Amino acid sequence: MKILIAGDSFAADWSIKYPEAHGWPNMLANEHEVTNVAEAGCGEYKIFQQLRKQELKDFDVVIVSHTSPYRIHTNFHPIHNQDKLHHNSDFIYEDCRAHGLTAIVEYFEKYYDLDYARYVHTQICRDLHMVVSTQSNESIHITHGDWEGLFNFHKMLNFEELAKIEPGNTNHYSAGGNRLVFNMLKERLASI
Repeated sequence: MKILIAGDSFAADWSIKYPEAHGWPNMLANEHEVTNVAEAGCGEYKIFQQLRKQELKDFDVVIVSHTSPYRIHTNFHPIHNQDKLHHNSDFIYEDCRAHGLTAIVEYFEKYYDLDYARYVHTQICRDLHMVVSTQSNESIHITHGDWEGLFNFHKMLNFEELAKIEPGNTNHYSAGGNRLVFNMLKERLASI
């Protein structure tokens, strides 16, 4: 199958920075023709843009790994802009706090509107869904975090619990966790 993978760090090819990394996207690439445009640290708007830049009909299946609604879009991340894996990152609270971006942390703590963030995320998901459902042959939507109250993609695979019990250093999963994600996707692909 020809597969397009779009999304965040849970779907990015970590081997571009860590050659020994072999996550579930690499496992899929061992069995299928995979184009992976996912980027670590990106928000839902950038995921939407990843998809808009592709000819979705050229792929048998599009896999979209959705991200947290609590990222703040930026065209320039002062910490990660030179990083091979995270060069297109958006701001997220924990990362900004860990790297001492005090102005951004203050914005998150004093001014950030969570309801607005969820609303914008939902609108982007609706637009993304429209593009994927009208321009692709088949799609699989996945997430790795809390998705309650967010846009409902049909038959979305939610790996939130797996991410908690199988954390690791490649696509945020252990080797066993990556194998489980791969197996679940492989099962879903077999039903297409």
